[in-house]
Amino acid sequence: MSEGGPMQQHFPSRPSLLQRAWRALWRLVERLSRCLASQTLEGSPNDAFERPSLVEARLLVLGASDTGKSTFMKQMRYVFGDAFPAHERRRHLPHVRRNLLESLHKMVLAMDVLAVAYATPEARVAAGRFADMVPLEAFLHEDSPMDPSLVEETRAMWADQGVQEVFRRGNEYHLMTNADHFIASAPRILRDDYLPSVDDILRMRYPTHCSVTSTYDVGEMRMTMHDMGGQRGARGEWVTHFARPTAILFLASLAEFDQNVEEADREEKERKNRVHESLEIFETLLGYPPFHNTPVILLLNKADVFRKKITYHSLADYFPQYEGPAGDEAMGREYLSGLYEGLAVKHGRHYVSRFTEATNTEDFKAIFSFVKTHVSRNMISRGGLL
Repeated sequence: MSEGGPMQQHFPSRPSLLQRAWRALWRLVERLSRCLASQTLEGSPNDAFERPSLVEARLLVLGASDTGKSTFMKQMRYVFGDAFPAHERRRHLPHVRRNLLESLHKMVLAMDVLAVAYATPEARVAAGRFADMVPLEAFLHEDSPMDPSLVEETRAMWADQGVQEVFRRGNEYHLMTNADHFIASAPRILRDDYLPSVDDILRMRYPTHCSVTSTYDVGEMRMTMHDMGGQRGARGEWVTHFARPTAILFLASLAEFDQNVEEADREEKERKNRVHESLEIFETLLGYPPFHNTPVILLLNKADVFRKKITYHSLADYFPQYEGPAGDEAMGREYLSGLYEGLAVKHGRHYVSRFTEATNTEDFKAIFSFVKTHVSRNMISRGGLL
């Protein structure tokens, strides 16, 4: 208050636009300094300056049901993620045991439908245990005690020549691809202290009914992968993820040449070869206008299963146009590969392809290197930086 005058209030003058900008910049510098200091404690002093920014890549993982998309995603997690810690592997225990018990159940039912006789009385008696899935449901929990007799009954079944014939005819009743892996591993899987191995998890089958998205930092690239699910009911979701993907990873199974689409048998009462359905989906993607400039990587998967099947199922029985010799793995897979190539030529599209075994981790590493190389090249050609 000034002497001899009225009381006055003094307010600070409003800072100018330039002053406010400098203050905001100074606060940003201080915040960045604190961040760099905390990073220096966790890593090397130059980490913040040496680490390049990650290039973003988004892949749509597409294909028909049971072609190996989920296996590819599980391999990504195993190789680049947390490698399935013990508690996570235990969570898969009921699914692995279900794959085993349901496979045995399906084969027992098929013995009657296909009119195949058991070769041994032991197998005939053991089959009664797997004829009804309801009692077997009691063993499909993490803490369920196992009945030791299940192991011996499984062995008796698997050693039977009649059962082996029905196994080879699994394409006639939709037996899962890796049934033999789980049945042969029954002594291990049916132990009370069983913990699923990574190989069990990779081969385990359960349908993906909705999209699954995972992101991994791989070298200089941050790769986000969308597994869209191959069931017919899940394909309606694909269109919601069609906004400018970096690339399409399309998986097709070589091993399905002798199989029909299970959903078509059930819903439409028609017989439709799985390879034909896969080709239809592939052609739809090639002709979809928003994808005209999207790179396509085709993985012709399950080459290992094809190698076994081609020895007892003739490709010409399912594809009369095939003129190669029966049982010839190389010519058979080249013929199937040529069906996809013909569609690409029809639509004037370029693509790259590779024969794969997604359940084999070492082969997967080579597959991923192949995929990453082509994604990188396409990003560079389209103006991206790596």
